[in-house]
Amino acid sequence: MIKQMNKKGFTLIELLVVIAIIGILSGTVIVSMSGAQNSAHDARIKSSLGQLRTATEVYRFGNDGAYDNVGMWAEPSVATLLSDLDSHTKHATPTAWCVSKALSDGITNWCVSNVGTSGAGTCNTSSAACE
Repeated sequence: MIKQMNKKGFTLIELLVVIAIIGILSGTVIVSMSGAQNSAHDARIKSSLGQLRTATEVYRFGNDGAYDNVGMWAEPSVATLLSDLDSHTKHATPTAWCVSKALSDGITNWCVSNVGTSGAGTCNTSSAACE
């Protein structure tokens, strides 16, 4: 008669294979999540800039139809949005304004202006327009 051996537990090789597979999968997830964080950061910048456009238009309607390079930026709703956009470029004239902020890649800037411009570009501080 042949005795059948009861195998209890896992061998060292089996444990090492499972640990290696878990390591590979977790490494893949971590790499893919870093791209998602950058995308979320850029989406927040774009959203803040879009809300800034609304806040500046509300300011203009309460300021006899004019923008202001000092008072507009101090308006509480505008100032709050600008505080979320550290290291940004902004400029306003009585008839125009623009704000731009670098995205997470550090190269691309996102710019918005009073004329509805919203996209890649920088704020020209002499003409208060996105370029």
